[in-house]
Amino acid sequence: MSMLLKYKYKLKPYKSQAVIISNWLSMARKQYNYRLAERLNWFEATRTPVNACPLNVSVVPVDQIYQNIPEFRIQTRDGRKKDSNGNPITRKGDKHPNIINGYVVWETVQLADLAQTKKLFPEYKSMHSQVLQDVIQRVQTTMDNYTKPYQNGKTSGRPKFKGRHYYNSFSYPQLSNVNIVKNANGRFCINLPKIGLVPFVYNRSIPLGFKVKTGTVIREADGWYISLTIEDKAVPLRRAEIQPTEDNSCMY
Repeated sequence: MSMLLKYKYKLKPYKSQAVIISNWLSMARKQYNYRLAERLNWFEATRTPVNACPLNVSVVPVDQIYQNIPEFRIQTRDGRKKDSNGNPITRKGDKHPNIINGYVVWETVQLADLAQTKKLFPEYKSMHSQVLQDVIQRVQTTMDNYTKPYQNGKTSGRPKFKGRHYYNSFSYPQLSNVNIVKNANGRFCINLPKIGLVPFVYNRSIPLGFKVKTGTVIREADGWYISLTIEDKAVPLRRAEIQPTEDNSCMY
């Protein structure tokens, strides 16, 4: 059994680091809005009012629906997941369909398109790749909330684009190799990939046995913060002193 906790710390970045963090947040917001527009445009172009839906033809010609979407994605490296023999389940060169039963696997398509984004806008090369990938995951979550009903049968409203004051964080999905060290001035620093050793207020030590799992850099009114998700996989599973049975349970 594992236990997850969240610890939040105040960041004290140097001026050069604050500029990098601010630029990353701005680029992440622009990428979020662009990818969301891409999803919404396709979603609306392939829909029609329920009282005027053609039953025997597609709303939009099929060749137009998928004209800018590659049919397959070629894997560029061996997958991380391995079978019982230690061999990668997926290998470099494998083909993966982007369209399954008529539905576009948008998350895969947009993740693959990030390489083209970096060619068109070289400034995105300065961002950590996983931070940029997390933006696509946020778009996917937003669209899932819009198109898939909750348990009560309701869905969230139409997603909105994020203005400068409404997109306030970016995340490192994998921050397991993070180091908390003291710099030459004796200040505690956290090592953020592609940003460097960022001074922060280490007012709450990470408990023994816990390891950092993810990290989210957050902009608030009084400055920058980082929220760390920490995990301990060795937490024992508590067993109830009295196990419920037919004899000791209430019967109605």
